[in-house]
Amino acid sequence: MVREVDVLVCGGGPAGVCAAVAAARLGARVLLVERHGFFGGMATAASVAIWHKLYGMDNETQVIHGLPEEIVNRLGRYGAVRNSRPDGRGHFHIETEYAKLVFDALIREAKVEPLVHTWVADVIREGDRIKAVIVENKSGRQAIMAPVVVDATGDADVVARAGLPFQKGNAEGLMQPPSLCFRLGGIDPAAAGESFRSGLVSKALNKPMDYNGQEYPNFLWTSRSAFRSDEMMLAGVRVTEVDASDGWSFTRAEMEGRQQLEWVIEQLRTVPGFEKCHIVDIGTQIGIRETRRIYGEHLLQEREILEGVRFPDAIAQGTYPVDIHNPVRRGIIFKELDGTMREILEDGSMKHSFWTDDGTKRDTLCYQVPYRSLVPKGIANVLAAGRCISATHEAAGAIRVMMNCMQFGQATGVAGAICAESGVRPREVDVSLLRAKLAEQGCTFLT
Repeated sequence: MVREVDVLVCGGGPAGVCAAVAAARLGARVLLVERHGFFGGMATAASVAIWHKLYGMDNETQVIHGLPEEIVNRLGRYGAVRNSRPDGRGHFHIETEYAKLVFDALIREAKVEPLVHTWVADVIREGDRIKAVIVENKSGRQAIMAPVVVDATGDADVVARAGLPFQKGNAEGLMQPPSLCFRLGGIDPAAAGESFRSGLVSKALNKPMDYNGQEYPNFLWTSRSAFRSDEMMLAGVRVTEVDASDGWSFTRAEMEGRQQLEWVIEQLRTVPGFEKCHIVDIGTQIGIRETRRIYGEHLLQEREILEGVRFPDAIAQGTYPVDIHNPVRRGIIFKELDGTMREILEDGSMKHSFWTDDGTKRDTLCYQVPYRSLVPKGIANVLAAGRCISATHEAAGAIRVMMNCMQFGQATGVAGAICAESGVRPREVDVSLLRAKLAEQGCTFLT
């Protein structure tokens, strides 16, 4: 037993960092455990360089505040973030290496105790409480005690090790496929831009891959570098039929992802602008969209997302659409809050329609996520943050992105600090107090 703290946060991705910092800023003693040697999760380890916007669907009303906004502003001090719109109300392109520095600074300043290169190995459960979390690193196996544990592992590892039930994937158990991000250099930006606009890139990739005969399963998206005109990040790899919470399947995803990457680069070198491209960096790990999700006090539904249902215990707001990548082949569906739907079909073409019953647009500003979706059933002292919160497969397609996960983290950190100070259980937290404390940290919510 090496530590006893007020709040133990397991997982140092965007959600976990925000949970740890929010709790520590309220005076809690916080330990943050992370399996990589740096913080940021999918934002840094997987090089996911595009974050969604802070504004509502009207592009006038800011709906996301607090730590997500602070983190973007801190990246701006390095010149390591740019917005897709001149007025700053679009999505963000970030430099992921600088995000590592920003997350480090937040942790240091809040006096969070960090522990990296450390995995959650198991838990010690007594009745309806986790007494301690067992971790493993170069020092061997160690136990950490805390009255409140935040599961920000992304894969609900703490919940699963505690023996609690969880969900995976859609009705057939199939999960959204992971994507490997990488950076290429040596690009002629003018010629490459014209190749994208003219469809030459799509034509080069719209065919079977010679190493396995499978049709290329991805539709790549890119983010240009803030510092070099000849570099860009590409989410150009997608591996289908993967369960990244299974070690063997996760291994296959990583190995096949890099093999698919080689094929993609070989095809791109036949396209104007990419003839001399070379690898600058490959994500430390493949980027995960979906694995385990908890069963919480509220199971968030797709319709609640699309219709922008208001919750009295709302702790997060967002506008990212319901985004479902086909788990077995090509194809993506996007359902926007304005009632429209876009489908990227298997041949690469785009189909536009409506998801609304009457085939008309809507004026929904944003959706909300309730605190109850962060509170797992069957355990007294655990909160969940990040993409593993309680939501259906379809609802998770919207709430799993960085800007939302950071809000979940901030809410669990504040709730954890309240629990540690008052002795109440997470499900007993006074929501009005929680929201008041979040307001003190800059968060506001629509009613």
